[in-house]
Amino acid sequence: MPIMRSGEAVTPGAPLSFDWDLKWLVDFARTNAVWAAPIVLLISFCESIIFLSILIPASVILIGFGALIAAGSLELWPILLAATVGSALGDWAAYWLGHSMKGGVARMWPIKNNPNLFHRGEAFVHRFGAMSIVIGRFIGPLRGVIPMVAGIFAMPQTGFQIANWCSAVLWAVVWLAPGFLVVKGWAMW
Repeated sequence: MPIMRSGEAVTPGAPLSFDWDLKWLVDFARTNAVWAAPIVLLISFCESIIFLSILIPASVILIGFGALIAAGSLELWPILLAATVGSALGDWAAYWLGHSMKGGVARMWPIKNNPNLFHRGEAFVHRFGAMSIVIGRFIGPLRGVIPMVAGIFAMPQTGFQIANWCSAVLWAVVWLAPGFLVVKGWAMW
């Protein structure tokens, strides 16, 4: 007998995919605005941690929050600040994890299953230096790897943090903007 998941029948034994129905989160934020900024901070933090970024589609969620801002359900500045701080703290945590674990990171999931990802991140950091933090924040598979690799190879803290915080602001704006602009554009029609 088929099992229902997100309105579709799933045959028992069939592989399950990450089928995120994010409408509930957007609805929750709309009706509980006081929780919106902490939610955005948490998902933005998770987006920068390699082990969590695979499970949480923060970019997609931020588009929805941008739409709520445009619709007047949420305030811009707390959400923008939460996305920026969460993202920057996530990269900082990834840097710290790489710095403290050094080569041990290569034995952890998902890097041990995808060693090429680690090597690509290493080459990227060596080639672009602190700018790799800015660029890497916008490249899905490398997003959680780059700050960790920067920590492993002891990228200077000052350069890392400048790139980290500047790119976190840019990242937050880039992912909130599409939802915001679509709703504002729709309202103009």
